[in-house]
Amino acid sequence: MKNSLFYLSLFILVLYSCNTKEKREKEAIDQDVKNSTLVSVGQDVPEFSFILNEVTVLISNFKGKVVFMNFFATSCPICIKELPVIHDDIWNKYKNIEDFEFFVFGRGHTIAEMDSFKTKWEYTFDIISDPDKAIYTKFATKYIPRNIIIDREGKIIFEETGFDDDKFNQIKAILEKELKIN
Repeated sequence: MKNSLFYLSLFILVLYSCNTKEKREKEAIDQDVKNSTLVSVGQDVPEFSFILNEVTVLISNFKGKVVFMNFFATSCPICIKELPVIHDDIWNKYKNIEDFEFFVFGRGHTIAEMDSFKTKWEYTFDIISDPDKAIYTKFATKYIPRNIIIDREGKIIFEETGFDDDKFNQIKAILEKELKIN
């Protein structure tokens, strides 16, 4: 009986220690994500330009529209899992709405790499090259996938990294509210 009680106590102690360690590790990662994020909800989107269909475009050109942006890399498994969902549940749903813009940026990738990736995965949206991470570093120093929503006034109304059902449902709810979709 004493041995059983001892082993049960030891098991509970080990289980508690593991859970505490996992909690500390998650808190450290969450803090690192927060520290690496250079923008916050409520601020104006940083000014930047990019090449779209061989034309240089300023992000400020899209004031008056709701803008969804995604940063990803082909080496990121979570990004690869997220993009088809973004394609199906955001791009395909909202692409024909006049006051909606959708931009996916390949962090650290060339135009040729993005063209090849787009063809391979049969995406119908443009993927914008950000080879030297000049655009990405306006928003963060690390961690992808990263999704940002900008309102019609040019303010960031959503910024998040990672991909899970709760975050994605939040993105869809914000877009539906901003685009006034029932």
